[in-house]
Amino acid sequence: MPGRKNMILSFVIALGVAPSATSGFAQSLANDIVGTWALVQAAPFGPTPKGIIMFDANGHFSAILTRSDLPKFVSNNRTQGTPDEYKATVEGSLAFFGTYSVSGTDLNLHIVGSTFANWNGGDQKRISVSASAEEFRFTQPTPSGGGSAEATIWSRMK
Repeated sequence: MPGRKNMILSFVIALGVAPSATSGFAQSLANDIVGTWALVQAAPFGPTPKGIIMFDANGHFSAILTRSDLPKFVSNNRTQGTPDEYKATVEGSLAFFGTYSVSGTDLNLHIVGSTFANWNGGDQKRISVSASAEEFRFTQPTPSGGGSAEATIWSRMK
C-alpha cells in the first residue's frame, strides 16, 4: 500500500529518526581526515609555519603548530628562558589533543589538554571543513589569539 508507506515514512521523519542527507557526507568527511597532515598555512604562525595534526579512526586527534622562527633559548634550558623568549614561544606555538567528531562540514574538537589552558576540557569547532586525498582545510571561527577567522590548510603526509 503506497499510502501506508508514505504515512509511516512521514511519521518516522516527524520523529526525527530518519537519516539525514548529510549523515553520509559527515561520515565520509570523518573517514577522509583520518591520517597525518602537515601544516601549510595558518596566519598566526607566519608565512612558513610548522605543524602536524593527526586523526585516528577511533576519534582521537593531536595537533602541534609553531612559527618557523621561534627563538632559541640562550640558556639552552627551557625552564630558564628570558621573559622575551617565553613570550615569543607562547605567541608562536600551540599544542592540543583530545577527541573529535564531524557534523556536516563542521569538525568538533573536545580538548583534553592544550598549551592554551583556557581550552582544556572545552569544545572547539572548525567550520567549512573539506578534505581530499592531498589537502585538508578548515576555518577556525574563534582563534585563540583573537582576530578574525582565516583558513588553515594542511597537506597529507606520506
